[in-house]
Amino acid sequence: MRISNRLIASGLMTGLAFRILGEGSTGIVHFLVNISIPVILLFLFFQLRALGAGDIKLFSVAGGFLTTRQLFYLIGTAFLVAGIIGVGKILYLMCTTGYSGKKKTLIHFSIAVLLSYFIVVWGCAIA
Repeated sequence: MRISNRLIASGLMTGLAFRILGEGSTGIVHFLVNISIPVILLFLFFQLRALGAGDIKLFSVAGGFLTTRQLFYLIGTAFLVAGIIGVGKILYLMCTTGYSGKKKTLIHFSIAVLLSYFIVVWGCAIA
């Protein structure tokens, strides 16, 4: 359940390169702002152990490629998608194993981030 730091670093470098190619030197500022937003916003969730550090770093990588508005949509959508996945998993466990809710169950939040990235970039009409 870990996200490789090599994957995170390569994603950040690629995002920075795209920003510089697309926006020039102002792209560096936009890049730094967008990779910082998830760290600042989601630090409390990390402290509460609701999110792992890899999930926050994954949001930062996505922020390197997205506009600030899309990043906020991504974060909100990811929590919505994770909630849907969580409810689906609980219902599945209740039907197959008689799950009663007493045992802790986890989901891979990175899947919710990936699905949300596709929703935000390709699926929604964001003005």
